[in-house]
Amino acid sequence: MRVFSGNGFCRRATRSLVAALLFAAAPAQAQLLPDNAPADEPRTNEPVIASEASEIPTDERIHARISGIFAHVPGLDRVTVTVEGGVVLLEGRVDDQEARERAEALADRVAGTVVVVNDISRDLSVATRLRAALRNFLVYLQGLLLSAPLLLLALAIVGLALLLARLAGRATGLYQRISANWFVRDLVRQVVQLAIVLTGVITALTLLDATALLGSVVGALGILGLAIGFATRDTVENYIASILLSLRQPFRHEDYIRIDDIEGTVLRLTPRATVLMSMEGNHLRVPNAKVFKATITNFSRNPLRRFEFTVGVDTGIELTRPSEIALATLGAMPSVLDSPAPTCLIEALGDSSVILTVRAWMDQREDDFLKVRSEAQRLVKEAFDDAGIVMPEPIYNVNLRRSRPVGPEAAQPEPQPAPAAEPAGDTARDASVENQIRAEKASSQETDLLDPAAPSE
Repeated sequence: MRVFSGNGFCRRATRSLVAALLFAAAPAQAQLLPDNAPADEPRTNEPVIASEASEIPTDERIHARISGIFAHVPGLDRVTVTVEGGVVLLEGRVDDQEARERAEALADRVAGTVVVVNDISRDLSVATRLRAALRNFLVYLQGLLLSAPLLLLALAIVGLALLLARLAGRATGLYQRISANWFVRDLVRQVVQLAIVLTGVITALTLLDATALLGSVVGALGILGLAIGFATRDTVENYIASILLSLRQPFRHEDYIRIDDIEGTVLRLTPRATVLMSMEGNHLRVPNAKVFKATITNFSRNPLRRFEFTVGVDTGIELTRPSEIALATLGAMPSVLDSPAPTCLIEALGDSSVILTVRAWMDQREDDFLKVRSEAQRLVKEAFDDAGIVMPEPIYNVNLRRSRPVGPEAAQPEPQPAPAAEPAGDTARDASVENQIRAEKASSQETDLLDPAAPSE
């Protein structure tokens, strides 16, 4: 049903026009109705409030019925009702928009009402608004006092849940049986405590019949959690990678490792990153998500480590002689292991030299890797110099005329006796980086997820 609003002359003209149209349309409607059609068919699906039983609703009866209803509805006692030809005019002032809509709905449901013209205005005076606010506050306070016992019981349930969660957090023996990793134990403890607290809160809200509020809050938190998850995706990924790395333990403290192209000694594993110290003494923080997906080379897991270097010799000499000299020189070094034995292989035949690759093994627990390799190259180079073995640079010869062939005996140098092996220099382990690491660990308070007692991968 359409509702018209107006005032003054326009309002009276509207009522007269509507009444005239309805009166003119009455015969046509009577002709269109079938013989067996009911005379008073409801306009809507809403129930109709009859004016009086078994009587035709006149304007006076409609007016009396609506006025009687408004007299018993709070906030509608100041509304005046005028009925003319079934058109109901509502005037006056109410406290809020809800009362205005309620008055219109009630008048429209009275039997015999054709049109409701709602000219009710809201009372915006300060005194009226204060009275309405005070009335609402008193109603709210009364409801709060009536529900005080349930509220106290709900608070007691939440307090009990908090107490149980605190006691569950102290059950360290139970969590030690679940996992030997302290980081996983702490995570399980937090999950158990959160579950206990949420159970208490849900029980309290159910007792207060506020589960709808809980559903709204959970839905809002879900959307908020999704947004936060997208915003902090890298942080969450690092956290999950930290859990997996703490369980796998792919390296230990002071292990020298390579993560893709990053090398350093392990300081600690934090919930966000793996901290390394480079050979230059710099701190390197590698995100755990990258560490978990990267190729990790652990140089310290096996105490034995092989080093190698290449050396070029002249193409005109017998190749067995430099190999024998290199192997004899490495065999005389105390830091080079006899088993596995050193090897010297031909790597490539160049234009002006033959490339030899020398390999040997050493024990990282006794000697320094870089020092041993450096000393081995020095001794081999000096042994070649003493034996007259030339290590040429790339040389290009341009022949402008034909020369007589030179006999094979002229191309071979006189064999020289193998020189006595010189004593090796200092190859002891360099503890400067290790001492810095121990000092840094003693002064740092950062969380470390590496556990020496935990199994390693």
